[in-house]
Amino acid sequence: MNSDYTKDYIALSNEFRKSNASTESVEKLYDLLYELENTNRTKQNDIVLSNIYSLLGFHKSAYEVFKTVADLTNRKDATKMYVMEQKAKSHKDNFIIKDIRKYREKKIQPKLELSDFVASKNHKTQFGIVNKGIIIFNKIIKEDAISIQIPSEHIEDYSGKIIHYINWLNDCKTNLIDFYNKEYNEDKANEDWYDTLVIYSTRIIIEESEAIFCTISGGDDFYQDHLLDIEITNDVITSMNYNG
Repeated sequence: MNSDYTKDYIALSNEFRKSNASTESVEKLYDLLYELENTNRTKQNDIVLSNIYSLLGFHKSAYEVFKTVADLTNRKDATKMYVMEQKAKSHKDNFIIKDIRKYREKKIQPKLELSDFVASKNHKTQFGIVNKGIIIFNKIIKEDAISIQIPSEHIEDYSGKIIHYINWLNDCKTNLIDFYNKEYNEDKANEDWYDTLVIYSTRIIIEESEAIFCTISGGDDFYQDHLLDIEITNDVITSMNYNG
C-alpha cells in the first residue's frame, strides 16, 4: 500500500459499496485501517482513518478520531461531527463489519482440571470456571460468561463429564450451520456466519439423570440488534431463536 491514503480510501470505499461489502473489499479496507493505525498520521490521514472506521461500523472510534481534527468553524465539519456524535452514542462500536480473518483461526481449548471449578458463594451447586479462557464455538469467552449447575455440591463427581462437554462445545460449526439453515430461509448461514458469531453467556445444567442441557446466548451479523438464543440437549441442538 502506498502512502497516498486518501486515494487508496476512495478506491477501496468505491469497491466496498459497489460489491455490497464483499469479503474481499472488507479485507482490503481492514488492511488499510491496520496500516493507518500503526503509522505516524497527518491530519488528512486521521480524516481517512475516521472515514474507514465509520464505513466499517466503528462509530465511536470514528467520532473520537474526527473530533481531534475537525474544524468547528467550518459548517460542514461541525454538522458532520454532530451526526457522528449521535451515532457514537447510539451505536458505539457494537455493530461493526468484522474482519473474518481474525475470527477464523482455530483456537485450542485449555486443559481443564478439577481445581478450575469454583462454587458460587450463594449457590453451592452452581459453579464457574476461573483462570482459563474457555472456548465456545471457537470463541474465547469471559470467566463470568459461563455457569454450571449440577445436582449436588460434589463437583468431582461431574467434572469429567463437564470437561468432555465443554470440549464438544469448542467447535460445533457443522451442527450450528445445518440447524440454522433448516430453521431460517431468508439468510443462509455459512462459515463466515459461524466465524463471526458472538457469545455472551453459556449455561450448562446437569440433571440427576445426567442429561445435559445447555443454553447459549449470543449474536450474529444477520440481526445485529437481536440476541440469538441457542438450546442444546446433550449433543443435539433443539432450538435457535432470535430475541429482541
